[in-house]
Amino acid sequence: MAREHVLAKVEADLRRGHVHPAMQRLASLTAAYPDDLELRSRRAALYRQVGNVAEAGRWGFLTEDADAQEIAAFERAYPGAWQRLRALRVIADPTDRLGPVAGTRLAHLVGQAEREGPAPVAWTDVGPRSGEPDSWRDALDCLVTTVIGLVLVALTVVGLITVLRWAL
Repeated sequence: MAREHVLAKVEADLRRGHVHPAMQRLASLTAAYPDDLELRSRRAALYRQVGNVAEAGRWGFLTEDADAQEIAAFERAYPGAWQRLRALRVIADPTDRLGPVAGTRLAHLVGQAEREGPAPVAWTDVGPRSGEPDSWRDALDCLVTTVIGLVLVALTVVGLITVLRWAL
């Protein structure tokens, strides 16, 4: 229900010529529904309307109606395959929901990302990631989180001891 309500507001904004609020509303919707291909198509159409070819290519990349000029502009704006793959802001692998042109386009992008390395593309609950298991960055993140947690526990214990000394 909320999605339809926001889309109605987008249409009302566009009828009044208020493009910027319509863009913001569509951006919010695509953030809330990142795998909705219809929203991506609407967002691409709006960027086409205002002449932002690179963003039209970005949001139209997974649709059948993106033209070669838009895709080329998107590729220039995001030169690395991994950059482009992440810029799509899609979470689940959309391959089975794409048309033949968009499916081929995505398969080509995934192949480019895998050739760039460091590992094959893995679709996770936060989108496409390098399928490299146990990278040093993952270990570093765990180490930093553990150290911060231990410092917080130590500060809590020192605080409790201080309060108890004041109370007694």
